[in-house]
Amino acid sequence: MILDLERFQLQARPRWSKLESLLDVLEGRTDRRLIPAEAEQLQELYALTTADLNRVTHGALAPDLRQYLERLVARAYAELYYARPARSEMWQPRKWLRIFTAFPEAFRRHSRDFVLAVAITFLGCALGGLAVRYDPAAVHVLLPADYLRNPGQRVQAEETGQSRHLHSAETEAAFSAKLITHNIQVALLAASLGVTFGIGTALLLFENGVLLGAVAVRYTQQGFGLFMSAWLLPHGVFEIPSILIAGQAGFYLARLLLRRRDDRNVRQSMREWLVLVAGLAMMLVWAGLMEAFFSQLHAPVLPYGFKVAIGVAELILLSIYLLLIGRRETASEPAARFPLGQK
Repeated sequence: MILDLERFQLQARPRWSKLESLLDVLEGRTDRRLIPAEAEQLQELYALTTADLNRVTHGALAPDLRQYLERLVARAYAELYYARPARSEMWQPRKWLRIFTAFPEAFRRHSRDFVLAVAITFLGCALGGLAVRYDPAAVHVLLPADYLRNPGQRVQAEETGQSRHLHSAETEAAFSAKLITHNIQVALLAASLGVTFGIGTALLLFENGVLLGAVAVRYTQQGFGLFMSAWLLPHGVFEIPSILIAGQAGFYLARLLLRRRDDRNVRQSMREWLVLVAGLAMMLVWAGLMEAFFSQLHAPVLPYGFKVAIGVAELILLSIYLLLIGRRETASEPAARFPLGQK
């Protein structure tokens, strides 16, 4: 193919000039740092100029032009691969605090995956509850821990203070750290099992549902429904939704695997997945603190009605946060779908 050199220079000269101007600005900096927008622009201009150089070199035309492009490409390469990202952009608190609005926005965008996670967990709850209700032998199979199988003994020990001597600031802090670590591990497993096209995520949600339903029916059967509500609600209103959101993230990941997308969309979609995971991890931190320092305190230390009221208030606040926070911003800026790390 014969290259029309004059026409080629006329079309390409604007981007060469643009690249040269950008390089002059970057080379004038003493710290040699790049902000993300500059890095993206530099990479695009570098790729286009490299392609132009290949065309000129292949045709063995215009040695002066070839030498100019070679120097330009070399300068761009040095800036692109040896400059450091701008620390001020990477560590702006405002950008990282954006997660508190990005999380509920991502939650609402993938609400159908959350509904699927709720449905599967509900089926597990129904199976576990019915098994304990109509088959006494199922109690020993589904509830391996003694305090779950025999709620009467557990309630008596708590209300008479027999187990209270075990509580101290040190043991509660250690218990809280253990709970947070374990819960985040389970949630990450549920979210990551989306790579099994959602099958592993569904099984884990179903298993958790079976256990939850079995515990609820067992305590209610024995007449300790109020105790169970006061025990589970303060931390459960954050812990259970966080596991459901982990399932939501797992099903979202499964949908990504079942679709064909270009590399850019895959990176953006995985960023959306990470937002969901980061949000549920924050929820689990709060749930772990509440479970260790509040949920384990029972009557007469804390009245059951007070603990239930705290749990209901938490549930209302969480619902408002997930359903309303960021809604106005999302409506006014529909293009800002993946806000973290992008302008």
